[in-house]
Amino acid sequence: MEKRKARVEIYEGDPFGSTCCGPGTLVTSMAAVEKLRKMLTQRSQIIQRLAKEYNTSAIVNREIISQERWNYPEYVRRLMFDGKPLPYVFIDEKPILIGRFPSYEELRALIEGHLRHELKQ
Repeated sequence: MEKRKARVEIYEGDPFGSTCCGPGTLVTSMAAVEKLRKMLTQRSQIIQRLAKEYNTSAIVNREIISQERWNYPEYVRRLMFDGKPLPYVFIDEKPILIGRFPSYEELRALIEGHLRHELKQ
């Protein structure tokens, strides 16, 4: 019997402020562009590291919330309708962090805690 993998999902706001063709009004200078680039690179590296480290025990996904899309899972829509700030981090559909993107170490600790809890059950 194959072991079930934990599902880690991160839903973020649009880093470009929901504009179609560029950084939009959120980026007002070259320093702001560089800051945004570093943030996006860092987040991408966190997800890549976790996906590689937990490839046998977890599936790690990251999505941008779009105003054009309405078919998010119910547990995501509930937080959206309640006006909770992005980003949302879920493990197996349970919200574990709302309103900020975790560091690699934080996310790793949350995944480890979840996996230990699942083993006990």
